[in-house]
Amino acid sequence: MTLSLVLALSPAAVTEIPKNFLLTEHDARKVLSSHEAEEQGYEISDRRTEPLQLNPCNLKRAADRDRVAARTITRWTSAPSGSSEQLVIYKSPRAAHAALAGLRTEVKRCARRSDPSAPELRIQWRTSKATAGDESLGMGYQTRQDGSVNQTVTGIVARKGSALMIYTTDEGAYGPGLLTKSARKMAAKVCELPGVC
Repeated sequence: MTLSLVLALSPAAVTEIPKNFLLTEHDARKVLSSHEAEEQGYEISDRRTEPLQLNPCNLKRAADRDRVAARTITRWTSAPSGSSEQLVIYKSPRAAHAALAGLRTEVKRCARRSDPSAPELRIQWRTSKATAGDESLGMGYQTRQDGSVNQTVTGIVARKGSALMIYTTDEGAYGPGLLTKSARKMAAKVCELPGVC
């Protein structure tokens, strides 16, 4: 079966993502003590218009189309550090493929730019090969000021059927391979949802 035929088949029957479906969601929904809440926290959003967590052009809203469900979990710590997990379900594999292709285009278009909130910071995006789901891409960026690296964000985006999953972290050096295990685990798990795979 050709890729174009596979991408055109089986629209997603999912209209919402089950509670505690994402890999980090159980921890994200735990009630933290007041002391723990000072040190770390999570935000959970089910907004379908949430921008993708890998967002090279710093878009304020989702630029892709045909989403039927989404969940985004972001984590912060007082270190400071953070990470995120995002699952977006589209109407079809073709729509999910188009969203991933759109990210590839954005990286090329916005590979180097200034941070709008801090013009002295320069942002440089990069991509690398990744292996998860039906197709995937390692992505990330560094922010630099006066030639020194301020922050490195690493991510992986993978598509499985009509689902797109994204994992990011700002801990350590650039290395999407560190996130591959999570992306592969979720790529297998989304096939439990009706119509996704």
